[in-house]
Amino acid sequence: MNQAALTQFIRFFTLADDDATQRLSERLTLVLREPAAYQSQFAEELAERGMEAALPPQELRDVALIDALLSEDLLWESDYQDPASDTAEGLNDILEHQGRSERLRLPPSVARSAGGPEALDALQDALEPLGLALVLLTLDSDSYPLSLVAEGHAEDARRLAKELGFELAVY
Repeated sequence: MNQAALTQFIRFFTLADDDATQRLSERLTLVLREPAAYQSQFAEELAERGMEAALPPQELRDVALIDALLSEDLLWESDYQDPASDTAEGLNDILEHQGRSERLRLPPSVARSAGGPEALDALQDALEPLGLALVLLTLDSDSYPLSLVAEGHAEDARRLAKELGFELAVY
């Protein structure tokens, strides 16, 4: 595992928060190097998700990334039925925790729309003028684990995620 690549990947989400970068780095290094140790150390957290049996390595890495970002308020889990306005509010919370001044504003017609893939497309459309990209982390569930990166770093985030063994989609 390339520690420099992991740190760079994490910084796309934490920006200048060195403490959060350190905490995320320690947690994700553990899952990448010693999956069984990660599963043991975070057994209670995994059990809260209904994941008590040993998980395949890919699923464990993806859940670890989701839970790590959640622990730092850098991820929003949107239910597929949530209105776009609720998801936008969650994304604004992420922006605040990232220390960004931008805020997502949705047109009323979009804000009232139902969730699902169409809402994610509308949210990305609203994020583009802010120079931001919507990141969807993979998880086999009825929720959408979402975060944000600068649009200029979207392709690098996708590339580093793949290199490190995480799965994500950038809108």
